[in-house]
Amino acid sequence: MKHGMIKKLISVLLVMLLVGAVPLSVLAAEKSYNPVIFIPEMTEIILYQNPNSLNERELFNPRSDKAQSYITDILAGILQANNDVPKGAAKINATIDEIFRQIKCDEYGNPVNVNMGPATYNTPVAYNTNDPIYSDNVAAFVTAAQRKVSNKEIFVFEYDWRIDPSENGALLQQYIERVKANTGKKKVSLIAGGYGGVVANAYLYYFPDAAKASLSSCVFLDSLATGSSLLGDIMSGDLIRTVSDSIKEFSGSIFDIGDVYDTLTGADVGDAFARYIKTDPTGMFSGAFTRLLGTSSYSSLLASLAISLISFIIEDQGLFTKVGSGYRETVIQADDLIYDGGLREYLRNIPGLWAVVPEDRYAQTIVFLYGSEENISAEMLDKIQRSHRMLLATETTLRGMQLGGVNVDVVAGYGLQILPLTSCFTEQSDGLQATRYAGMGAKTGDIKHGVTTSVRCRFGNHNHVEPADALDAATCFLPENTWFIKNHQHMDYSADTAAAFLVWLATSDSQRHVYQSNLYPQYLQKSLVNDQISALSVPSDSELTNYTYGDLDVNGRIDAADARLAMRYSVGLETPPSRIMLLVADVDGDYMITASDARLILRMSVGLENKFPVE
Repeated sequence: MKHGMIKKLISVLLVMLLVGAVPLSVLAAEKSYNPVIFIPEMTEIILYQNPNSLNERELFNPRSDKAQSYITDILAGILQANNDVPKGAAKINATIDEIFRQIKCDEYGNPVNVNMGPATYNTPVAYNTNDPIYSDNVAAFVTAAQRKVSNKEIFVFEYDWRIDPSENGALLQQYIERVKANTGKKKVSLIAGGYGGVVANAYLYYFPDAAKASLSSCVFLDSLATGSSLLGDIMSGDLIRTVSDSIKEFSGSIFDIGDVYDTLTGADVGDAFARYIKTDPTGMFSGAFTRLLGTSSYSSLLASLAISLISFIIEDQGLFTKVGSGYRETVIQADDLIYDGGLREYLRNIPGLWAVVPEDRYAQTIVFLYGSEENISAEMLDKIQRSHRMLLATETTLRGMQLGGVNVDVVAGYGLQILPLTSCFTEQSDGLQATRYAGMGAKTGDIKHGVTTSVRCRFGNHNHVEPADALDAATCFLPENTWFIKNHQHMDYSADTAAAFLVWLATSDSQRHVYQSNLYPQYLQKSLVNDQISALSVPSDSELTNYTYGDLDVNGRIDAADARLAMRYSVGLETPPSRIMLLVADVDGDYMITASDARLILRMSVGLENKFPVE
């Protein structure tokens, strides 16, 4: 009897030891969390000839080295157009033709190349870590979610962004059913980024009952579901010239008319270029320098100095007016040549692009690309109108999903500038998408001015104004379920804290809201040096009383050592010890720590400056 009890005790101890030896991630994965399906941004989609076959061949990869060379060629064409507009426009047109030739659609909105499309991945990302779908965002999410979601229950839905969104909605519906069958789960969660938000919106709009039955959560990241500022402007022909020439038509704009006119016609265009180069929100310039110089820390330092030198030349040599007017005149003269050279024909025949034309650009875009609806084929017009109706119904669609038990969350970036090409470059944005669209209805100021009045939230006696008055979330479709990240670059959620935030949203059993967590309030901020996100915290005047702008080592004087620290911060070789020091180092007041700050601190140390711009 005694021996029997001892055996039982030993058995129990062994089981306890075995359980204790199992990694927590394995135990957590056994909990019934829902599978997650990523719907990526369009720039992460590769289109192939004969996809999913032995003859598969890559045709269109927006992140390839070839695609980067297209950007270089277009910029070279713009520069050449300063001296010879026809030759510069011809160079740009040749590049546009090379980009669109493989992906063009006919007048009915059907792809000309019928054997072209994305690859389909029916297996989880755990089996595809060497494939393009395993992006930095997905990899970061897999790591952050390992205690909640098995990597064998994380999937990526690839789509062809050219086609009618209703078709992609139907394909997503089929994909969701396949994932449910393969995992044995009744519900899944969606994470839709950029244009992926259009695809998710199409699914919710065309298949509402299926969505309510199949979805636990749907998270929209930097979404284009209510339109794209940059693409919408380009589709409607609204380059810098168009707005400045017809400024009176924009009396309902969110911007002050005088400011817009000055910005689009005068020195501020040059100022915008200098600021854009310095902050480089899309990585365009830093990417070019990295390809030239390599990826070492020393090369990063050289790249940062080179970018700072360019902005310094524009700024300190008084070239704002010359750069601004020269760029604007180039756009004015080359505009018609570029559109008439083929761009208009390519743009108007791609149904998927019509899905991101905002409501306030729709009529103008019809006229610009077709002249009138009478010139559009019946099949293409039907696709255009269906996409427009879907866009207009987005708020109703999302609210209907929430009432049906689906958790819906929206995340958008702000505080960055779009490349000065169209009128939207004055807006708050994540570098590519205006915050008012990504935030689905947010009221925003421009990159220079905040909102002037706050709107009382219709769901309670409170408002949703950003601490520095940059925007007001009370006007959002979902004000209690929309988050904003300051200095966030479009679709960059690869930092572990950003990925953890997505896990928090996507794996919730109930609807998250902006007052639920001190860790994730409505307004977040991305670190200026390491991309990590945290609650937005603006130091008070009392907190700054013991500090001096530029005195980074807090030794009571501003010298070359402080400039050296600023430079190291700017290239990521060292991290500021506190949020206060982030502010102390940002002496030019652009919300970034760059080589420009180091230069200003150095000039101050030798007496060439007596006051920082931020003071």
